[in-house]
Amino acid sequence: MITRLPSPSAALGLLRQERRSVGLTYLFWAMGLFGLNGIHRFYCRKPVSGGIWLMSLGLVGIGQMVDLFLIPGMVEEANRLAVPGAPAALDGPGLPSLERQLLRLARASGRDGFSLNDALIELELPSGAGSAHVRGEIDRLLGEHLLDVGNDERGRVVYREP
Repeated sequence: MITRLPSPSAALGLLRQERRSVGLTYLFWAMGLFGLNGIHRFYCRKPVSGGIWLMSLGLVGIGQMVDLFLIPGMVEEANRLAVPGAPAALDGPGLPSLERQLLRLARASGRDGFSLNDALIELELPSGAGSAHVRGEIDRLLGEHLLDVGNDERGRVVYREP
């Protein structure tokens, strides 16, 4: 059976969709201790700084050591960029944060307010996020006095702009 290889553009698309791993990134970072600096940055979709790290020996080792603490954030950013247009963990490129979406929903709902069900239907949520994630953000906004809670005429719990 002959298997057809994907075209270069399709292969590039598959690479963009692939999620990055913190553990593997640290393994690539450790390769810098043996002179292969910057491989972890290429892996985290940062080819320009990866090239700089490769040519400058990890900015003479200082940048390499700083990256030891920056890796989790670099992997999170790389995973946000993995699938353009897909919802991300909190704030994807072009996607408003959950906080902003909730505040916009509160403003649009006016005095009627919105329920948790309304939020789940209206908001663009990250994959895997559900009612617990939204409820946690609503609770945080209530604690910061950015939302008020009350009941509507049917007795449902609704959230409004203060």
